[in-house]
Amino acid sequence: MRKIPTKETLDIEFKSDVNKLPDADIFEVVVAFANTEGGDLYLGVEDDGEITGVHNEHKNITTLSAYIANNTVPPVLVSAEIMKDSKPVLKIKVPKIQNAIVATTSGKVLRRRIKADGTPENVLIILQNMQPDYLICEC
Repeated sequence: MRKIPTKETLDIEFKSDVNKLPDADIFEVVVAFANTEGGDLYLGVEDDGEITGVHNEHKNITTLSAYIANNTVPPVLVSAEIMKDSKPVLKIKVPKIQNAIVATTSGKVLRRRIKADGTPENVLIILQNMQPDYLICEC
């Protein structure tokens, strides 16, 4: 029985890892989830739900989890596990961060939303449009 979801939602994102997904792309998804409601990133699953497997360089979950924390501000502490299916898939569980805006260390601030066609996407947050009290962070 398949344990991995079959489609993307507001709190589920699939990323192909056949050719090693760039680490910056992982950080951006983590930031978008952390700034929305949290969620699960599945590395090794195509957008259509086909399981293609996680790249060998992403199989060390301890190193990858630390790398994500070191490349997000404030640090996002994720949990990760390798799931066994037809091929191994890496599930990264991202918590919602309360009372702060999360960014990548390169300065990108994103959130998730649902497009008109019902599919999810990550979009940049324009900080000038945010309420001033939302921007206050006692980190």
